[in-house]
Amino acid sequence: MKFINSLQTAVRSLKANKSRSALTVLGIVIGISAVVAVISLGSGAQRLIIGQVVSMGSNTIFIEPGPWSGQMEKGTMMQSALEEFDIKTLKYEDALAIKQDPNVDMVAPFVMGVDRIVYKNTSRKITFMGTTPDALEINNTFPMLGSPMTDADVKSASRKVFLGYKVYKELFGDEDPIGKTVRIKKQSFTVMGVGEEQGTQMFMDLDDVVYIPLTTAQKLLVGGDYLRWIVVRAVSEDKIDETVANIRLTIRERHNIYNPEGDTAKDDFKVMSQKETAEMLSAITSIFTIFLSAIAAISLIVGGIGVMNIMLVSVTERTREIGLRKAVGARRKDILEQFLIEALVLTFFGGIIGIIFGIILSYFGGIVLGSLLATEWEFIISYEAIVLAFVVTTIIGLGFGIYPARKAASLSPIEALRYE
Repeated sequence: MKFINSLQTAVRSLKANKSRSALTVLGIVIGISAVVAVISLGSGAQRLIIGQVVSMGSNTIFIEPGPWSGQMEKGTMMQSALEEFDIKTLKYEDALAIKQDPNVDMVAPFVMGVDRIVYKNTSRKITFMGTTPDALEINNTFPMLGSPMTDADVKSASRKVFLGYKVYKELFGDEDPIGKTVRIKKQSFTVMGVGEEQGTQMFMDLDDVVYIPLTTAQKLLVGGDYLRWIVVRAVSEDKIDETVANIRLTIRERHNIYNPEGDTAKDDFKVMSQKETAEMLSAITSIFTIFLSAIAAISLIVGGIGVMNIMLVSVTERTREIGLRKAVGARRKDILEQFLIEALVLTFFGGIIGIIFGIILSYFGGIVLGSLLATEWEFIISYEAIVLAFVVTTIIGLGFGIYPARKAASLSPIEALRYE
């Protein structure tokens, strides 16, 4: 019953100073909502990344030019990727050699670029992929109209193009595109087919891509015989490790790399399985989530200082009240409990409101990010973040409420009653 009385007294005291209490609660709300939103959005990002990677198949292997670097291992993947656009160590012949491995089902070499595609008076920016027929199958890109790319197209360097669904719709509308001529970088190409609507994979809108025979793209569009990357599909998931080892041996032999100890830093290429790619991207996302959560937690400290300040002001304003309560028999413990409860009430309500706002921010943040990335963002409520928020608010209430509460409890009744 004594606790209930203390709680009622605490609520009345906070109601008497509504504006000051509301501002203090606001600091807690901002901190808690930021932490909940960041952790929830981080979980959504991890789920999205893993889903995008797995969507290409668990038996897929990626090969990129350039050696493994310390920067790459520390997570600066984007910087390394940008630098690697200038590395020209992978060749089409490497892909052909890899395809001879009996553990390999399909091999798709790639070059890429961004330019405008023009049909009559209509033009739009597109990503063009120079590749081979295996790429369409690996990407699950099947023709809705016309026919897919063939090995003969690659061997003869034919001037043909396979359009993504969105490119076809914006250029041709309801017009039949098969056999029509389009231009990319002032080079003419004949439309051989149109892919079915696919959406986003690996953060790339496959409906906004056009496929060109690899040899044609190298000769007419990118001006070189190098590759940007190679995608390999193993015959089965249990052959992944063996296939990766064979790929490394094959490319080392072709590139005259003497590396008996198998040190990947000495290679001029990188090989990653789908599992390794997912783990690396997930680790990078986790680091960013922790970093952003730490920044958001700073506002919790600010909110805690706000709680302490309002409680100190409350102690000063209620000095005579404290003296009177002590004079009629209130113990030091009672006064301490009174002010601690007030601090906990502030942080508790701030925490509840902060969690609600955090969930709302996560939901709308996911909608915005999904729109920006042109993908479906999964809304995830992080229960770990909610539990963490409750724990943190309790610690803040106790931690920042103890000093004002102890100060109030240590006041002398006589001195308190004399206070003006």
